[in-house]
Amino acid sequence: MKMDLRSVVAVALVVTTTFITMPLSAADFSTVKSPIGSVSAVGPVQLRGIGMSQEGTLFAGDSVHAGQKGYAKVLLGTGSKIEVSEKTDLSVNRDAQGVKIAMNTGTIGFTAHTPIRIDVAPFEVSATDDASGNVAIMSATTAGVRAISGKVTVRNLKTSESFVVLKGQERLLGLKNGIHAPALTEVASNVPGPIPAPVPQTPAGKTTGGLAMDTGAWLAVIGGAALAGVAIWGLVIAMNNNDDIDSLKSQLTAQQTATSAQLKAISNAASLANTAAQLQAQQASVAALAAQAQAALRVAGNTAAANTAASLAAQSGTLQGQLSSLQGQISAAQAAIAAGTGSQSSLDALKAQEETIRSAANNVANQLNTLLLQNSNTPGVPNTTISSIPPAVTASASIPV
Repeated sequence: MKMDLRSVVAVALVVTTTFITMPLSAADFSTVKSPIGSVSAVGPVQLRGIGMSQEGTLFAGDSVHAGQKGYAKVLLGTGSKIEVSEKTDLSVNRDAQGVKIAMNTGTIGFTAHTPIRIDVAPFEVSATDDASGNVAIMSATTAGVRAISGKVTVRNLKTSESFVVLKGQERLLGLKNGIHAPALTEVASNVPGPIPAPVPQTPAGKTTGGLAMDTGAWLAVIGGAALAGVAIWGLVIAMNNNDDIDSLKSQLTAQQTATSAQLKAISNAASLANTAAQLQAQQASVAALAAQAQAALRVAGNTAAANTAASLAAQSGTLQGQLSSLQGQISAAQAAIAAGTGSQSSLDALKAQEETIRSAANNVANQLNTLLLQNSNTPGVPNTTISSIPPAVTASASIPV
């Protein structure tokens, strides 16, 4: 029994000694990755193909995908920041030259405290020295790059051709043929707006009056749609017919005029909706105060004044119904304009309708003010006044808001 135990111990010592003295290389520890940053998410965002709840650690080779209404912010250990807009797919890696981001779809914004590279094949966008900007893949054949601050270098990895995009400039990139168009500000000075930048998904400050979307959201819908169409169309024209720049300018100017009128009409609709909401609040106060005055005047035996208060409350109820209908019409008109099927003339008709209601509403409010003042000594009669509502401020096609 003792001999068996000694044999087992001897074999164990031999095996242990063999493994301890076996040479190891650095490759044996290569599977351990060091983090290169962190990711914070809002909405549907995946890190390494796994849905995120809030925050996660970013390693070299990781992929980040922001889905519909998703948004992610990537903070690199070097201090640089990347903002990932919805419907964007990218991967992050690191080599001896620094961090490299490979974009597949979508839009990102960046602030480069240290060198970063963004791969939009066949182009590579490089930034450093606190430069900031954004890169957007608009279609399978078109991308765009914009410098918000500092300068951004763009290099064609196939031809080694490179150029610099300065602050406030932007370039359109042909992903299939590797050609880039001049900055839009060089082609035509009246481009509707910049390449869309990523934004958080929670808008602030919705207008009142029953609108389904706030004014800023409608402007973004129109501006983004107009830009996408103009940018892609302008890229094809500029590349295939460089001698027809005058025609391109004319088309861009016409597009800007139409887009400007559309945005102005949406702004006018928002102004009408805001005034309608103010009138609705005014008449709610009129109805409440008139009912309170009516009860106090009946108790005091002033039947005539009580009947007047009852009449004003009834008129206020009718006006509130008209205002509710008007708000629905304004909301529908705004949606139609955003879809390209509405017009300023339809808003003019709604404004005329609103002015009729506003005149009647202010008249009822003034009559109530007079009634309350005349009976201010009657116990229970409210001691207050109702303010008149000014007309909505709208713009014509040639006069800005």
